[in-house]
Amino acid sequence: KVIDLIDGLAAKVTADGENEAKAYAEYIEWCDDASTNSKFAVEDATKQQEKLEAKIGELTSDISVADSKIGELAGAISTGEKELSDAQLIREKETADFAAGEKELVDAVDTLGRAVGVLQKEMSKNPAALAQVDTTKADKMLEALSVVLDAASFASTDKHKLQSLLQAQQESSDDDAEPGAPAAAAYKSHTGGIFDVLEDLKEKAEGQLADLRKAESNTKH
Repeated sequence: KVIDLIDGLAAKVTADGENEAKAYAEYIEWCDDASTNSKFAVEDATKQQEKLEAKIGELTSDISVADSKIGELAGAISTGEKELSDAQLIREKETADFAAGEKELVDAVDTLGRAVGVLQKEMSKNPAALAQVDTTKADKMLEALSVVLDAASFASTDKHKLQSLLQAQQESSDDDAEPGAPAAAAYKSHTGGIFDVLEDLKEKAEGQLADLRKAESNTKH
């Protein structure tokens, strides 16, 4: 019985040893597999890191280029805004000049038109008297015109405007005259009398008004 007991214990120890050896072998195999897998994982992670670092470098370069471009665009925007502001100021001045010029010419056309109407009535009454006015001398023409306008109750302010237009026409004609030409020739083309002088002035003002409005329209577009 003792021998049987010893043999049983020996068999048990042998079996336990074999199991332990098998378990150890399996553990060693698992460790080898884990080590191999870890090595591959490290290699993959290293490659991924290198790719990410390269991408970061590329994006950093793109950011630098974009920052430079943003700086250029900011400068262009600033320059454009200044040019726009300057253009707006110029346009505002042009608009104000146009409004003032248009008002002056409209007023001149209106004043001349009413003066022509007054003269037409007076000419129908006594055409010979007005036809005898010397239109080659501005002072004589203004004097005769004042008499007619006063008789027709022409507004004092309008009469002064009309006189200013005639004087401006005389100065313009004097400036355009050839050197040495006599001052009396300023109105020599107006042989039809004072009525023709005013009609010519009215047509000139209407032409200037049309040109002014056309220039303004072209500027807007």
